[in-house]
Amino acid sequence: MQWDERWDVPIAARGSGVVVLNAQREVLLVREGKAGMEDLWHIPSGTVEPGENPQDAAVREAYEETGLRVRLLRFLNAHIGRLPDGAFVVRMAWLAEATDETPPAPVFTQEVREARYLSRAEFEALYTAGKIRMYHTRLFIDAAYSETD
Repeated sequence: MQWDERWDVPIAARGSGVVVLNAQREVLLVREGKAGMEDLWHIPSGTVEPGENPQDAAVREAYEETGLRVRLLRFLNAHIGRLPDGAFVVRMAWLAEATDETPPAPVFTQEVREARYLSRAEFEALYTAGKIRMYHTRLFIDAAYSETD
């Protein structure tokens, strides 16, 4: 049997991000500033631009959203989700480390209100309160903790 176009899942967008854990095992998150998503938290991530590879996009987004330079350590996973219009998006994330001890400070302040490290308990409280932007954020963070336990 040929696996033809009936088996294809059209992907409208690609997103890339990083999960950064510091020495205290706190996770780096950013708080949204965009209209409609204000005060929701997620990992540093964003759109893979045309012609850009996903790894470069993850590093770029980390810098734009947190002001931190990061080094990718290993691929965590990819998840398919839906955009608000119903189109499919594939989101990818890498475990990464900050290359220096600079405190996080967003570069694109019109998009991100805050970037900081949160404990696992703080993350869980935000998730329970409905303050985490998407379920994939949880999956990527859980994968990072599992990879480093």
